[in-house]
Amino acid sequence: MEILIPVIDLNDDTALKQIEEAYTTIGFAVFTNHFNEKERSVYNLWFDTMKQFFEMDLETKMKYPYEGETNLGYSVMGAENVDPTAPKDLKESFNYNNDRMGDHLWPEIPGFKSMARTTVTIADKLTLKIMMMFDRILKRPDMPLTHAHKTNYSTTRVIHYPAYTGPIEDKQMRIGEHSDYGTITLLWQINDVPGLEVQDLSGTWHPVPYAKDGVVCNIGDLLQRWTNDYFKSTKHRVVNSHIDQERWSMPHFVDPKPGTIVQNLTDQPAKYEPIESLEYLNWRLAQSY
Repeated sequence: MEILIPVIDLNDDTALKQIEEAYTTIGFAVFTNHFNEKERSVYNLWFDTMKQFFEMDLETKMKYPYEGETNLGYSVMGAENVDPTAPKDLKESFNYNNDRMGDHLWPEIPGFKSMARTTVTIADKLTLKIMMMFDRILKRPDMPLTHAHKTNYSTTRVIHYPAYTGPIEDKQMRIGEHSDYGTITLLWQINDVPGLEVQDLSGTWHPVPYAKDGVVCNIGDLLQRWTNDYFKSTKHRVVNSHIDQERWSMPHFVDPKPGTIVQNLTDQPAKYEPIESLEYLNWRLAQSY
């Protein structure tokens, strides 16, 4: 399969043009040169620390169970199917956040909470940089996307795909095909085991390239609606091609602050009615759990 997802150096003079082309066609890009050395070292330490949690026995991990009302906590293997028409996904995960996370959901691992919170702060900083670029692309000097994300309603998820040799049902995948719900998703591919694919507008699937220290960024459904379909939210999945190998990733799901009214940001006739952002997010989440 041809790789259509571009790898974009955010320090390149043509980055803004490359970003607009990527997000008005395939809806995905991989960013490089987005962190300084200190931020990169924080993430490397975090990846080692969070693996300690998933190495715990199931009984211990279930002390921090997923809570639907907050979208936080631990989800056991087979708890979720992001494609409602398919069997349960072959993964386990842990969701965390800086603002809504109760102490009872933080694992008792030295440094876990403080390091996790630092990763959210760094990701939110990158989010604002991306929102400012989007406002420039949309020719919005009033910076509506930037202002709506200064206080992010973000959720970070560590996903562990165990090496698996058991039975696989028809249409069952590590993650079934879906689009993301919110503004954007930032995704760290923690190791280089393949599997993530994105569907272009013609229906063809393409692998997402791995770039060491890179971060994948894709458009969510809410931002496609917000931009009146100018930016594209495309379906993606994690296939079973290397299911005998352990795989790790960490998406950071970005949503605007609650109370944000999502309405047409372009100068074209609106295709959608305005909607409050949290109302939309909760409706979408209810379909997956």
